[in-house]
Amino acid sequence: MAKLLYLCRCTRQDIQTAVAFLCTRVKDPDEDDYKKLTKVMQYIRNTKYLALTIEPSADPKWWVDSSYAVHPDIRSHTGVVMSLGKGATYSASTKQKLNTKS
Repeated sequence: MAKLLYLCRCTRQDIQTAVAFLCTRVKDPDEDDYKKLTKVMQYIRNTKYLALTIEPSADPKWWVDSSYAVHPDIRSHTGVVMSLGKGATYSASTKQKLNTKS
């Protein structure tokens, strides 16, 4: 998981959501988590020639999304992407720190 964290921070921002989820399952993994890890590794292997392309434009764009109660401890997940044209210049995917009831 440490290698995947390094990879998604430095070059592969497209796997942040999967890595963030798998990091929450490190203490108590099961068979399904191993299958998810295998799928992430296959995706990386099959798309290793994708290049990170950034081209500027006039105005920045932001996308924010969240999923409600997707983790086993009923916590939500949030993702953010900022683009200055073509390509993501900033992205983050995090598990929320508070439990929400609605």
